[in-house]
Amino acid sequence: MHYGVRTNRPITEKYVEAAAKGMNANVVAHTNILQSENCNKVVFMGVLRGTHLVYNWAQENKKDFYYIDRPYWGESRKSPYWMRCVKNQHVKTFKDHKPDDRFKATFKDDIKPFHKNGKYILVVPPSHAMAEMFDGKNWLDDTLNILKKHTDRELVIREKPYNPPAVIDDKGQMQPGQSENNQPSKPFEWEKVHAVVTFNSSITIKALTNGVPVFANFDNPCLPVAEQDFSKIETPLYEDPRPVFYSLAYGQFTQQEFRSGYYLEVLDGR
Repeated sequence: MHYGVRTNRPITEKYVEAAAKGMNANVVAHTNILQSENCNKVVFMGVLRGTHLVYNWAQENKKDFYYIDRPYWGESRKSPYWMRCVKNQHVKTFKDHKPDDRFKATFKDDIKPFHKNGKYILVVPPSHAMAEMFDGKNWLDDTLNILKKHTDRELVIREKPYNPPAVIDDKGQMQPGQSENNQPSKPFEWEKVHAVVTFNSSITIKALTNGVPVFANFDNPCLPVAEQDFSKIETPLYEDPRPVFYSLAYGQFTQQEFRSGYYLEVLDGR
């Protein structure tokens, strides 16, 4: 049996319902999945309100899961309603040599050449939810300690604009607490940035688009062109991100592509 997991939030549940239709799956509460003995595939969105338990359950029981979350590019709340979807991961971390057609037809191919005169380093820690989910609570302190040993550049820390605390309730579900920062992020002067250092943030896509090299040491969409050794902060990688972007363009889908099952054709390699 195949299942989708309810989010109990109309703004997000429509994506799960569309993906479940494309999979011929029933949409149920996350507790049904945890108790299921006949679940072969499951599609769900995010890690809050019980879905992180489904994520862990699927990994522990070696079940195929399809994880939906915010897109790499485009709008999730306006037509055609983009969302990324990854099979058995929370973000696509590999380059699988896709053609450039989908990227060029749908997204702006305005990638700037690398500049090498940036002054400061932009450090982007994981959100509270990602830190809770993937054991990243010490990432920022550990990263700053490494960077300070290997560079004298200014380190600028950029928290996620909406970053509520991750609270584990009495049922073991991760719930969002009250966010301390609800302000929209300010645009960066990318020409002043030497490099971006992050955990799993997709800010790496914006950085590479604007000619800034990236460092990442966890699951990140730009991992194939990121330097993973933070001690090499003064010698970043300057690799063409386009092949990675072409691959990522085949890792996000419109609501109609979920509903038709096209996302499964791509992710299952049919």
